[in-house]
Amino acid sequence: MAILTGTGIVQTDIELLCKQLAISLPDDYIQFLKKYNGFWVDSSDGCELPFDKVDNGYISFDAFFGYQVNNEKFDLALTNDEFLDELSFIEHAVIIGCDPGDNFFVLVTEGEQAGVYYWDRTCLHADDSKQDYTISGDDDYLHLYQCSENFSVFFEKILTLTVKNGMATSTGL
Repeated sequence: MAILTGTGIVQTDIELLCKQLAISLPDDYIQFLKKYNGFWVDSSDGCELPFDKVDNGYISFDAFFGYQVNNEKFDLALTNDEFLDELSFIEHAVIIGCDPGDNFFVLVTEGEQAGVYYWDRTCLHADDSKQDYTISGDDDYLHLYQCSENFSVFFEKILTLTVKNGMATSTGL
């Protein structure tokens, strides 16, 4: 397994992205975009993150999206244009990544709910007995589980897991 990253973007790109998404991004996430501009685990199952808020005790991680990357599936702007309106009840949100099964990771950039969330969009955990979600909309597919209080902490978890599992990093997202 390998980790693929994008080529970092510059401040001008960050400003264009923020304008396009109509959002202010936190500094830690901006630094990620400037350095990596995307991060993908090259594995059919992604990597498993220990997560005690769901019955099976883990969630999967596949990728953090980048801005204007070659693979449209991993493009921040395109993904948000297509799916973010489903979370219209959450302010200051941006979809930043996914698991292998089209569930998303969402960054709430400010306010009381600020942090990184796992969005169980496909209802993978809708029948779980734990149901330990943090934010709930009107339907089961709108449940979001908080993963971390900020992007840096969550990204460090991903890095630690991928290093522990012997994954190498290369550019080319």
